[in-house]
Amino acid sequence: MSAELHRIEALPGEGRYAVTFRLPGGTEQTAIVHLAGDHVEVAEASLPPGPTRESAVFAATVAVVRAFAAANDEAGGLPSLRDVEGGWDVGLGNVVLGDGGLPTCTAHGEMPLVEKIYTCAECGARAQFG
Repeated sequence: MSAELHRIEALPGEGRYAVTFRLPGGTEQTAIVHLAGDHVEVAEASLPPGPTRESAVFAATVAVVRAFAAANDEAGGLPSLRDVEGGWDVGLGNVVLGDGGLPTCTAHGEMPLVEKIYTCAECGARAQFG
């Protein structure tokens, strides 16, 4: 076996998951899997050596990711902090959840909600939360 499934993490955004494989020698390789209904998106180059999009190993991995997603859906999910369309502030770490549990600009503090988007009045950092 060239790699084993090691970890699945839900990412911000609908149906996005980081799937980490452990390779011989203890190194890890992560592929981003996006589930959209029956469709699965993954960059084949991000998969470890061995599995391909058409392989039984990848099909089994997708089944596990779908089970993980179903369990999260059943649990109701937690609110998540995510980038606005075309934005990058959350991904870069400019916006985090503060001590009060609300979006916070790392440079300027808590952010007010402006038309369903948390926006820093000083630097313009933006995020969605919910």
